[in-house]
Amino acid sequence: MTYITDVYLSEILKKDVVDQFGRKVGALWDLTIVPGAELPSVTRLILRKRRQLYAVPVQCLQHFNRFVITVDLSDTSPGSYSIKEGDILIRKHILDKQIVDVNGAKVVRVNDLKLGDADGSVCVIGIDVGPNGILRRIDGGSLIQKALQTFNRPIKESVIGWHYLQTMDPHLRHLTLNVAKKQLGELHPSDLAQILTEVAPDEGTEILASVDEELAGEALHEVPDEVREKILREMDKELISDILEEMPPDEAADILGGMPEEKSEELLSLMEKEDAEEVKDLLSYEEDTAGGLMTTEFLDFTPDMTIEEAMTDIRLLIPDVEFIYYIYIVDNEDHLLGVVTLKKILTNPLYKTLQEIMTQNVKAVHFDTGRKEIAEMISKYDIIALPVVDDDNRILGIITVDDIIDLLVPNPTRRRKKR
Repeated sequence: MTYITDVYLSEILKKDVVDQFGRKVGALWDLTIVPGAELPSVTRLILRKRRQLYAVPVQCLQHFNRFVITVDLSDTSPGSYSIKEGDILIRKHILDKQIVDVNGAKVVRVNDLKLGDADGSVCVIGIDVGPNGILRRIDGGSLIQKALQTFNRPIKESVIGWHYLQTMDPHLRHLTLNVAKKQLGELHPSDLAQILTEVAPDEGTEILASVDEELAGEALHEVPDEVREKILREMDKELISDILEEMPPDEAADILGGMPEEKSEELLSLMEKEDAEEVKDLLSYEEDTAGGLMTTEFLDFTPDMTIEEAMTDIRLLIPDVEFIYYIYIVDNEDHLLGVVTLKKILTNPLYKTLQEIMTQNVKAVHFDTGRKEIAEMISKYDIIALPVVDDDNRILGIITVDDIIDLLVPNPTRRRKKR
């Protein structure tokens, strides 16, 4: 029979393990575990003696607590140990690792682990993400804790039960807190981007692979350049291309424009032809111009279309368009003729044509117009989207409200190079 009491990993690491006769077998160096239905269970004690590692099966345990660890070696002897692929060690693989708290949209660190009895087995029952876990590892936490208690400032426990954790791989190397993968997918892109800046690149790759491509793209576009570059180096090229296809073309161009030309060309070759062509077109414009700022996702209809027909098409096209406030009126060769607001479409009779309700004096900019002039136009005319045209007044794209914000608040992700 094994006598098990709750204990923190920091309290027993380097503690002497003795046999049934009280003889030292070695110092506890780590514990191997296997994932269980509910809790990971300890399978072996890894001991260190004279710079060598030895493994003792957990079945040999007699007493397991913060004061004493004893093993019965009557029927076995410690065997030499070296880490093998697939082994999961608490100290090596979980302690000090980061986990994602999606409820708080942040990253916390595993400062200690709590072990205890679960149906007669030694199991990992929780993780300590608070300062107590760190203090315990300094001096057992006793001196500092006593000092804080003297001043009536005790530190609250921050132990999270293992059942609140979700692993992203079978080796427990990547953990998320309080959620299954689907809850990561419910995060706002900015919150997900914040998490990506705080985890290791390979963990960031795991997180992005677990959410849908659209959310992954939005988050990837918001992280700083250096973080994105590290994540993309770890990520499968097919996954990158899938994410790029789901992004607005201007944002995909921003990301590809910051890469070496050889790599961006390779990724473009993996994308759907139509998506790749749109992005290539955007990459041909100078970064600080209207062409470099615009997106090619907008709605344009012919002037003879009725409001009823337009509304039917809008419903069908909404999923593929990033911004819908203005509908641009063009001829069969894409010359810009006018603009209609969504409000006008919703408040006019269905039988009217778009030509009857459109505004003909459309404020537009040429594709090589600079940022300063664009900002001045936006300020002067109070425009929330600005069409971009070529030399023959053909509409090429629009500068949307989020692009306008980029003008006023420089975006570090925008480093597009002309190709």
